Amino acid sequence: MKSLFFASFLFLLAECSFAEELTNYTITSDSQTNTLEGDLEAIGNVVIKSNIGNFSAYSDKLSFDKDDKSLRLLGNVYVKNLESEGIAIEETSGDELTIFTDIGLFEFKSQNKNRVTTKIKF
Repeated sequence: MKSLFFASFLFLLAECSFAEELTNYTITSDSQTNTLEGDLEAIGNVVIKSNIGNFSAYSDKLSFDKDDKSLRLLGNVYVKNLESEGIAIEETSGDELTIFTDIGLFEFKSQNKNRVTTKIKF
């Protein structure tokens, strides 16, 4: 059972890449659960760091859906050094961030009349 969990986790790390780059990400949180289908959920003090560049993200909760190839960060989301399709985001924050890992696009939302704040350079 442990080897199945480990194999699923390794596959998930290989799938978590933006666009065509293969980048590994380290996810640290208070708790993490993954499924046999390759989905992952991390809850509490979630921190994501990449092995390439200075990308980092922080949130209350993370969920990765292997079928949709989407990584969702929920609650108090703060992201630094996100690059996508030639745009470099120095930092951004909001309530919910969805990253589509297969195509490198993202969608940032805010709730409760909060606003999304982004420092960007083209």
